[in-house]
Amino acid sequence: MRRIVVLIVLVILFSVPGAQAQADAGDHRVTDMVGRQVAVPARARRLVTTFKPASLCVTALGLQDRLVGIDTDSKRDPLQLAVDPSIADLPAVGRKSLGLNFEAILSVKPDLVILYAQKDGIAIADRLIGHGVAAIVILPEKMETLYDTLRLIADAAGGARQADTAIAECQRVVRLVGQRVAAIEADRRKRLYFASPRGIFSTATGDLLQDEMITMAGAVNVAHHLSGYFREISPEQFIDWNPDIVLLSGHRHHGSHDMLQQPQFAGVTAVANGRIYKFPSNIAHWDFPSPLSALGILWLAETCYPEQFAGIDLAAEIDRFHLALFGKRFADLGGQLER
Repeated sequence: MRRIVVLIVLVILFSVPGAQAQADAGDHRVTDMVGRQVAVPARARRLVTTFKPASLCVTALGLQDRLVGIDTDSKRDPLQLAVDPSIADLPAVGRKSLGLNFEAILSVKPDLVILYAQKDGIAIADRLIGHGVAAIVILPEKMETLYDTLRLIADAAGGARQADTAIAECQRVVRLVGQRVAAIEADRRKRLYFASPRGIFSTATGDLLQDEMITMAGAVNVAHHLSGYFREISPEQFIDWNPDIVLLSGHRHHGSHDMLQQPQFAGVTAVANGRIYKFPSNIAHWDFPSPLSALGILWLAETCYPEQFAGIDLAAEIDRFHLALFGKRFADLGGQLER
């Protein structure tokens, strides 16, 4: 009789969606980036990512073949599709900005879901745990926490060593930049204004990755003293800050350059000197949380201080980076630098 009861319990356990993941979890536990202790399978084989930074990290780790569901934006991401065209055929589970489809996530029977810390990400992660699905939350808002994100995903997926190559290459690029800009005197450092994806008068505070990227590139974020997420400012504040360089996010800035040509901005140093730039890659954004932020730092530093990077072949560095993380050169992935 006891054997029959045990058999029935096992049949029920392994027929529940996601229960296999928890059954296989054993003692393998990870602490995610908001402090949640999560039991995960010894080797997660069915991954779902819910926003683009997570998807790019998974791809940089070479784990994209384990994806069974992906955020809607990544299904159209040129870089990820160039690495693995089958990503276009994955079921979409929604997007961070507009909301996730919980039923769509469960329908692909994942054994690991990777979520964001903002909005409803933590609540959804806890809800998934209640359905027997391992779910971790990542928060890659600084370079060190980006490295922690790569380690966490690799560890949770049962391949911790896969993070080493990606992290080492990011650190190599950041170290190269640091060596070139270290000697720049404080009064020679460029004052930079970053226009966020939300618009020309929305900027990155000192709490965000973009602020750290600017600092690592040897420049000064004029909005460093602000806190929180992207902050709206007035045109008058922009004029008062008088930045040396204006940096446009690589996301959406149609018409921003023309807007700054209006007469009231003519006295702003960046406008007067024509130093308005946009992150240049045509296949991926280099200005938001992902390993590609390292290239954003390199490009920005070379743009601010070209004399400090004499002898550095930027194209070769970009190729080396893409080879290390994605297995192909930048151009072979369809990459071009747009000026």
